[in-house]
Amino acid sequence: MRQSQLYGQIFIYILTILLISFILIYGYNAISNFKVRTEQIVSLKLSEELKNSVQSITPDFGSAVKKEIDIGGASEICFVESYDTPSLPIDTRNKYPLIQDSVDSKSGKNVFLIGKNAGMSFYAGNISVEPDILCITPKGGRVNLKLNGMGDHAEITEWT
Repeated sequence: MRQSQLYGQIFIYILTILLISFILIYGYNAISNFKVRTEQIVSLKLSEELKNSVQSITPDFGSAVKKEIDIGGASEICFVESYDTPSLPIDTRNKYPLIQDSVDSKSGKNVFLIGKNAGMSFYAGNISVEPDILCITPKGGRVNLKLNGMGDHAEITEWT
């Protein structure tokens, strides 16, 4: 073998390693971005679905509907009273400082996803829950809710 052939092979090996590294890094980034976008879509879908359900049941006094919602990768979903002025219990203040901060600042948000989407919160309409905050842990990423129409607001409880 001649000296120039050795240099040519080394160049091909280096080029191959660089190409494979680029493909692996690009693929990892693409999959990570896809997961983030999927979570964002699930959160937006949850927000719109819950808002529409609350809005449609609110004027139907005395009616009740079972609503199964997908909360994605969140470990818990919490609903805060927005029909009356909420006063969160002391143990809740320590466990959920983000919710307490939102209530204290009167942001108007009354649904909070806890866990991976810790920053996801939104206003779902005029709702009431007992006792001012209702936190539900999902089973298989899904939560079953009971929505009761109260005329001027909707009451949310866990479907049992």
